Amino acid sequence: MICELLPNIKQSNKIRGFLVKPFFKKYGRNFQLARGVTINMIRNIEIGDNVYIAHNVWINGAGGLKIESDVIISPMTVITTTKHSYIDGKISNTEYELDSVIIGEGTWIASNSVVTKGVRIGKGCIIGSCSSVTKDIPDYTFAGGVPAKPIKKLRQ
Repeated sequence: MICELLPNIKQSNKIRGFLVKPFFKKYGRNFQLARGVTINMIRNIEIGDNVYIAHNVWINGAGGLKIESDVIISPMTVITTTKHSYIDGKISNTEYELDSVIIGEGTWIASNSVVTKGVRIGKGCIIGSCSSVTKDIPDYTFAGGVPAKPIKKLRQ
């Protein structure tokens, strides 16, 4: 794709964001999409205003994904709304479970983190680098670890 030739600078990220606009379920203003992002099932994803998705992020929207306004998703993050089913002692490549993910307004998900299906990350949260978010995170919380757990409350 020609967009892969554009550098990872603000202007190019805005162009990439604008070009994918028609494919989203819902789309806000000032969306920035860096180079190397993979988005599966884009038609099930809602994006708020002023969202930035950094390079090499992998997103699967099959179960539904809502990214509210003013969210930053850092490089190499994985967000998945699916999980392969475990049937008869093995992982199935054809059977899977779906559940939505919601990322609240003003949240920052730091690099190399994973967000799994069925999770709601509240408003104003910070998810520490290399975290695995498997359960809901309350509003205004700094969370981190594997699995991610609340570490401290943030000021509103």
